[in-house]
This record gives sequence, structure tokens and C-alpha cells, in this order.
Amino acid sequence: MSVRSALRVPLYAAFLAVLPLGVDAQEVSRWFPEVRPFKSLIAPPREVQFRTSVILAERPTEGTYEGRNFEAEVAVGHQFPALLLTGDMSSDRAVTLDLEMGVFSRFFLETEQNDQVNTDYRVGMPISFRREARQARITLRHISSHLGDDYIGRFLADVIDTDVGQSTRDGIETIVARTFASGGRFYVGGDYNFHTNKRLSRRAFRRGGEWDPVSPGRSSAVWPFLPADFEDTTFADRWGTTIVAGKGGQGRCTDP
Repeated sequence: MSVRSALRVPLYAAFLAVLPLGVDAQEVSRWFPEVRPFKSLIAPPREVQFRTSVILAERPTEGTYEGRNFEAEVAVGHQFPALLLTGDMSSDRAVTLDLEMGVFSRFFLETEQNDQVNTDYRVGMPISFRREARQARITLRHISSHLGDDYIGRFLADVIDTDVGQSTRDGIETIVARTFASGGRFYVGGDYNFHTNKRLSRRAFRRGGEWDPVSPGRSSAVWPFLPADFEDTTFADRWGTTIVAGKGGQGRCTDP
């Protein structure tokens, strides 16, 4: 399956979603609507969002600093609805065609130089669904990963081949979620990479949950949030676990 052929999938889905609508229903279809049927997940490491994190990472076979090390990651990205296919502006019953883009850079904190470990670039075209408390998102996406030159020269020059400094993967992600009035959300899903190299996972399965409440009548209040994400890939022999805790403004699991 070529990348060009895969790019037709969300476009065909958008066309089929709009085609059956009656005259009245088509009036609500619009470009760049102010509605988000599926809010971004909090914990997955490559979810498009704005985030700064300090990470305790375990790298068992990399040079002098094998073991658990402190690293920092900066994520800069945004997902926005490009077209409301069907539904209403309340987002309780809506389908949108979205666009997303994000950059994720990680830095090694246990050297004076704070070497750049890697930078991932992600672009995608999600189709987001919502029907009251049930949500779903199907994303055609591309990820390009680039190891930092200083990091390769310092730790990995004698360990890896020179062509591993960069890699790409193209695939499809699917997430199904259920929200709760308390500010909680549980989700399951997975992804399949139809284009990648032998050093990266072909398939993955994930599940997770979020608790991100909003105080009624006080949308500007600061409240704690606690998400967790668990990922199982064909490349690793154990689950990848991401747990986040902190305080934020208006919640991400429930509508404004």
C-alpha cells in the first residue's frame, strides 16, 4: 500500500460522510468549526499537544550512561478540526476531519552539554467521532525520527549503523474512548505501520485512562489531573508505561 493510496482513505471517508446529508443537515457542515469531538489524550508520548516533561528513562545498552537517567522532553503541536462533516456545534454528536502536526524533542540531562537525544516530527489527518459519552478517532499519520548528532557521536558511534540516525513510519491509529461525568475517560486502541524499517514496531496496542475534572461553574480553577497510558508493541518484550500527574486549568476530558 503506497503512501499516496493511503492518503485517499480519509478523503473518501469525508466525502461519504457528507454525501448522504439532506439539505438542512448540510447547512451545519462547515470549514474550521469550533468543535472538537475527540480531545487529545494526555499521557501517550507522541500525542500532539503542548507539553514539557522531565523523564526517568531506562537505556540498558547505551554507552557509559546505561541504566536509569534523567531526560527532558518538549512537545510542541496542535490538532484542529478542518471540516465539520456532520453533527452540531455542541460536539455531543459530531464528526470532523482534522489536521495535526507536532514536534517532540528529547534531551539527555546527565551531561553538561545536555545532548539532544532525538527529535520526532509527526503530521496526521484524523477523523474524529463523538456521540454523547462515546468517542473515536481514526488517524492516518506520518512520523519521522531523527537522533541528535552530538548524542550519536558521544554514546552510539560504535554501537549502531550510520543509517539508523533517522527513520520514518507511516500508519493508521485507531482509538475508542468512553467519557464520564466525573472528568474520567477510558480508552483502548492500536496502530499499524504499513511502512517502517525492521528496527521499529509494525503493530501496537494501547489502553489507558484519565482523570481530569472540572469544577462546575469555575472553568478557570486549577485542578489536579492523573492520566496513565500502557502500550504493547511488536518490538518490545514488555509494556511501555507512561504515568503523568500534575495540575492544570480547565479539564481536557470534558467539554468546555
